[in-house]
Amino acid sequence: EYVEFTDEEIPALVKNLKGQEGGDIWIVGGGELLYCFIKERLVDRFIITVAPALIGRGIPLFKENDIEMDLELKSVRRFNQFAELQYDYKGRPVL
Repeated sequence: EYVEFTDEEIPALVKNLKGQEGGDIWIVGGGELLYCFIKERLVDRFIITVAPALIGRGIPLFKENDIEMDLELKSVRRFNQFAELQYDYKGRPVL
């Protein structure tokens, strides 16, 4: 009941979501989805959780692309065997 599907263009979707009441926009998905937001420069913060397993196959976190972003490490937290890394995109302020 809390899932809504859309075929709206990503920049318009983000603009609409930012115009609504609430907090941050949280994107969960693989490299294909993330790439769409990165190429439009719509990502202010990356929260990456590292799990204690190496997976040789699966969905890559980042799609192969020609985009470079300077990131600034903001925090590192430990949750049992997991590490959470938070990076801000240095090219624009976090909203």
